[in-house]
Amino acid sequence: MKTNYKKTAKLLTLLVTSLLIATASAQVYQAFMYLEGTITVGFQKIVWIKEGQEIIGDTVSIGLSVEPNVTVTINGTLYLKNKDNSNHTINSIKVVDAVGSNYETCKVYVYENFTGSGTWNLVGTLDLKSLSSEITDKLLWAGGYYKFDFEIKATSSVGDNDFKIKVTYE
Repeated sequence: MKTNYKKTAKLLTLLVTSLLIATASAQVYQAFMYLEGTITVGFQKIVWIKEGQEIIGDTVSIGLSVEPNVTVTINGTLYLKNKDNSNHTINSIKVVDAVGSNYETCKVYVYENFTGSGTWNLVGTLDLKSLSSEITDKLLWAGGYYKFDFEIKATSSVGDNDFKIKVTYE
């Protein structure tokens, strides 16, 4: 069998040309998508302050010690501060986990100070024995504070002593 070099060269040229055209076409029709983003590093706007130390995060834990049948008042240990330059609305300060029944009194007095002059004004009282206890619709001014003071009288040394308060703001 005779090999026709002219036909083979033409066929080879057509094949190479087809491959070059296919490669060029594929490059022209490729689609691209991009994701662009910006990261803003800021600071926590509303912070807990416990015993003079700012708490990082949204949750603060506090341990309160009392004796049975003695009314104890605990003041000046827990604050909520607005570090933002804008005011924030406190939609709710609510008891979401109540203490057990072994308390004659178990209250949280919530005060505000937005003037910085040291004057604390009572905005509401939470009863830690009641899940329906709530303070609503208060403004937390830029640079302002809420102070949480406790009044507790336990009738027994045994019982459910845990509580949880939820602060909702915008």
